[in-house]
Amino acid sequence: MKNRKQRHAKKVSTLGRRASVIAIAVVATILVGAAIAIASRHLTRDEPVAVTAKAVANDSGRKYVTMKVAGRNVQVDPQTGQIQPLTPQEAQALANDLKSKLSKSTEGLQPVQHADGSVSMRLQDRFQNVVLARVTSEGTVEESCVDQPEQATQFFGKDPALVGTETTKTPPQPARLVPAKKVSQ
Repeated sequence: MKNRKQRHAKKVSTLGRRASVIAIAVVATILVGAAIAIASRHLTRDEPVAVTAKAVANDSGRKYVTMKVAGRNVQVDPQTGQIQPLTPQEAQALANDLKSKLSKSTEGLQPVQHADGSVSMRLQDRFQNVVLARVTSEGTVEESCVDQPEQATQFFGKDPALVGTETTKTPPQPARLVPAKKVSQ
Protein backbone atom coordinates (compact mmCIF):
# COMPACT_ATOMS: atom_id res chain seq x y z
CA MET A 1 0.00 0.00 0.00
CA LYS A 2 2.83 2.36 0.92
CA ASN A 3 4.57 1.58 -2.36
CA ARG A 4 1.39 2.42 -4.28
CA LYS A 5 1.09 5.82 -2.55
CA GLN A 6 4.71 6.61 -3.34
CA ARG A 7 4.18 5.83 -7.05
CA HIS A 8 1.05 8.00 -7.10
CA ALA A 9 2.87 10.91 -5.42
CA LYS A 10 5.75 10.55 -7.90
CA LYS A 11 3.28 10.54 -10.84
CA VAL A 12 1.51 13.69 -9.53
CA SER A 13 4.88 15.38 -9.02
CA THR A 14 5.95 14.56 -12.63
CA LEU A 15 2.64 15.86 -14.02
CA GLY A 16 3.03 19.05 -12.00
CA ARG A 17 6.51 19.63 -13.40
CA ARG A 18 5.30 18.98 -16.95
CA ALA A 19 2.41 21.41 -16.53
CA SER A 20 4.71 24.11 -15.20
CA VAL A 21 7.18 23.60 -18.08
CA ILE A 22 4.32 23.81 -20.60
CA ALA A 23 2.93 26.92 -18.89
CA ILE A 24 6.36 28.59 -19.03
CA ALA A 25 6.71 27.69 -22.72
CA VAL A 26 3.27 29.14 -23.52
CA VAL A 27 3.99 32.36 -21.62
CA ALA A 28 7.37 32.69 -23.35
CA THR A 29 5.73 32.19 -26.77
CA ILE A 30 3.12 34.84 -26.00
CA LEU A 31 5.79 37.29 -24.85
CA VAL A 32 7.89 36.71 -27.97
CA GLY A 33 4.81 37.17 -30.18
CA ALA A 34 3.91 40.40 -28.39
CA ALA A 35 7.47 41.68 -28.73
CA ILE A 36 7.43 40.97 -32.48
CA ALA A 37 4.06 42.70 -32.89
CA ILE A 38 5.25 45.78 -30.99
CA ALA A 39 8.50 45.92 -32.95
CA SER A 40 6.74 45.62 -36.31
CA ARG A 41 4.25 48.37 -35.38
CA HIS A 42 7.09 50.57 -34.27
CA LEU A 43 9.00 49.98 -37.50
CA THR A 44 6.02 50.72 -39.75
CA ARG A 45 5.03 53.80 -37.76
CA ASP A 46 8.51 55.27 -38.00
CA GLU A 47 8.84 54.65 -41.74
CA PRO A 48 8.82 58.04 -43.40
CA VAL A 49 6.60 58.55 -46.40
CA ALA A 50 8.97 59.26 -49.26
CA VAL A 51 8.10 62.66 -50.64
CA THR A 52 10.31 64.06 -53.32
CA ALA A 53 11.04 67.76 -53.46
CA LYS A 54 10.03 67.79 -57.09
CA ALA A 55 6.73 69.58 -57.60
CA VAL A 56 4.75 68.92 -60.76
CA ALA A 57 2.34 71.48 -62.21
CA ASN A 58 -0.57 70.45 -64.41
CA ASP A 59 -2.84 72.39 -66.77
CA SER A 60 -5.05 73.64 -63.93
CA GLY A 61 -2.07 75.40 -62.32
CA ARG A 62 -2.11 73.13 -59.26
CA LYS A 63 1.19 71.81 -58.01
CA TYR A 64 1.53 68.17 -57.02
CA VAL A 65 4.27 66.40 -55.11
CA THR A 66 5.34 62.87 -55.80
CA MET A 67 4.75 60.46 -52.93
CA LYS A 68 5.61 56.79 -52.74
CA VAL A 69 2.44 54.91 -51.76
CA ALA A 70 2.38 51.10 -51.72
CA GLY A 71 5.49 51.00 -53.88
CA ARG A 72 4.09 53.36 -56.54
CA ASN A 73 4.78 57.01 -57.28
CA VAL A 74 1.58 59.04 -56.87
CA GLN A 75 1.07 62.73 -57.59
CA VAL A 76 -0.68 64.40 -54.61
CA ASP A 77 -1.81 67.98 -54.06
CA PRO A 78 0.03 68.95 -50.84
CA GLN A 79 -2.68 71.44 -49.82
CA THR A 80 -5.77 69.23 -50.23
CA GLY A 81 -4.27 65.72 -50.18
CA GLN A 82 -6.16 64.92 -53.40
CA ILE A 83 -4.52 62.59 -55.92
CA GLN A 84 -3.86 64.09 -59.34
CA PRO A 85 -6.46 62.96 -61.89
CA LEU A 86 -5.32 60.42 -64.48
CA THR A 87 -4.08 61.66 -67.79
CA PRO A 88 -5.89 60.26 -70.85
CA GLN A 89 -2.86 58.05 -71.54
CA GLU A 90 -2.86 56.67 -67.97
CA ALA A 91 -6.62 56.05 -68.15
CA GLN A 92 -6.22 54.19 -71.45
CA ALA A 93 -3.33 52.10 -70.06
CA LEU A 94 -5.48 51.10 -67.06
CA ALA A 95 -8.43 50.34 -69.34
CA ASN A 96 -6.25 48.14 -71.57
CA ASP A 97 -4.93 46.26 -68.53
CA LEU A 98 -8.46 45.71 -67.21
CA LYS A 99 -9.65 44.59 -70.63
CA SER A 100 -6.89 41.98 -70.92
CA LYS A 101 -7.41 40.64 -67.37
CA LEU A 102 -11.20 40.43 -67.83
CA SER A 103 -10.96 38.89 -71.30
CA LYS A 104 -12.97 35.70 -71.82
CA SER A 105 -11.29 34.88 -75.13
CA THR A 106 -10.01 31.33 -75.53
CA GLU A 107 -8.02 32.24 -78.62
CA GLY A 108 -4.46 30.93 -78.42
CA LEU A 109 -4.98 28.93 -75.23
CA GLN A 110 -3.50 25.45 -75.37
CA PRO A 111 -4.47 22.51 -73.12
CA VAL A 112 -1.61 20.85 -71.25
CA GLN A 113 -1.76 17.06 -70.77
CA HIS A 114 -0.13 15.86 -67.54
CA ALA A 115 1.43 12.48 -66.78
CA ASP A 116 -1.36 11.61 -64.33
CA GLY A 117 -3.95 12.01 -67.09
CA SER A 118 -5.25 15.38 -65.97
CA VAL A 119 -5.51 18.31 -68.35
CA SER A 120 -4.94 21.95 -67.45
CA MET A 121 -4.77 25.19 -69.33
CA ARG A 122 -2.64 28.28 -68.79
CA LEU A 123 -5.08 31.18 -68.98
CA GLN A 124 -2.44 33.84 -69.79
CA ASP A 125 -3.86 36.32 -67.21
CA ARG A 126 -7.38 36.09 -68.68
CA PHE A 127 -10.66 35.08 -66.97
CA GLN A 128 -9.89 37.05 -63.82
CA ASN A 129 -12.02 38.93 -61.33
CA VAL A 130 -10.72 42.38 -60.47
CA VAL A 131 -11.40 44.34 -57.30
CA LEU A 132 -11.97 48.04 -57.99
CA ALA A 133 -12.22 50.92 -55.53
CA ARG A 134 -13.19 54.57 -55.77
CA VAL A 135 -13.65 57.46 -53.37
CA THR A 136 -17.23 58.73 -53.26
CA SER A 137 -18.25 62.38 -53.00
CA GLU A 138 -18.81 61.82 -49.24
CA GLY A 139 -15.18 60.71 -48.89
CA THR A 140 -15.90 57.03 -48.28
CA VAL A 141 -14.32 54.24 -50.27
CA GLU A 142 -16.60 52.10 -52.41
CA GLU A 143 -15.40 48.81 -53.85
CA SER A 144 -16.65 46.28 -56.33
CA CYS A 145 -15.48 43.00 -57.79
CA VAL A 146 -16.03 42.74 -61.54
CA ASP A 147 -15.47 40.09 -64.17
CA GLN A 148 -16.43 42.02 -67.31
CA PRO A 149 -14.94 45.22 -68.79
CA GLU A 150 -18.42 46.76 -69.08
CA GLN A 151 -18.90 46.39 -65.32
CA ALA A 152 -15.61 48.20 -64.70
CA THR A 153 -16.54 51.16 -66.92
CA GLN A 154 -19.99 51.30 -65.33
CA PHE A 155 -18.45 51.29 -61.83
CA PHE A 156 -16.20 54.23 -62.70
CA GLY A 157 -18.86 55.99 -64.77
CA LYS A 158 -16.67 55.97 -67.88
CA ASP A 159 -17.42 55.44 -71.54
CA PRO A 160 -17.52 51.70 -72.41
CA ALA A 161 -15.69 52.55 -75.64
CA LEU A 162 -12.61 53.07 -73.43
CA VAL A 163 -12.34 49.28 -73.11
CA GLY A 164 -13.52 48.66 -76.66
CA THR A 165 -17.14 47.71 -75.96
CA GLU A 166 -20.41 49.27 -77.02
CA THR A 167 -23.13 50.35 -74.64
CA THR A 168 -25.99 47.90 -74.46
CA LYS A 169 -29.49 48.94 -73.44
CA THR A 170 -30.25 45.58 -71.84
CA PRO A 171 -27.79 43.68 -69.71
CA PRO A 172 -26.66 40.33 -71.09
CA GLN A 173 -28.93 37.49 -70.01
CA PRO A 174 -27.48 34.30 -68.54
CA ALA A 175 -27.49 31.32 -70.86
CA ARG A 176 -30.48 29.00 -70.43
CA LEU A 177 -30.11 25.27 -70.38
CA VAL A 178 -32.33 23.49 -72.88
CA PRO A 179 -33.15 19.85 -72.15
CA ALA A 180 -31.69 17.43 -74.65
CA LYS A 181 -34.09 15.71 -77.03
CA LYS A 182 -34.56 11.97 -76.69
CA VAL A 183 -33.21 10.02 -79.60
CA SER A 184 -35.29 6.99 -80.53
CA GLN A 185 -33.43 3.83 -81.39
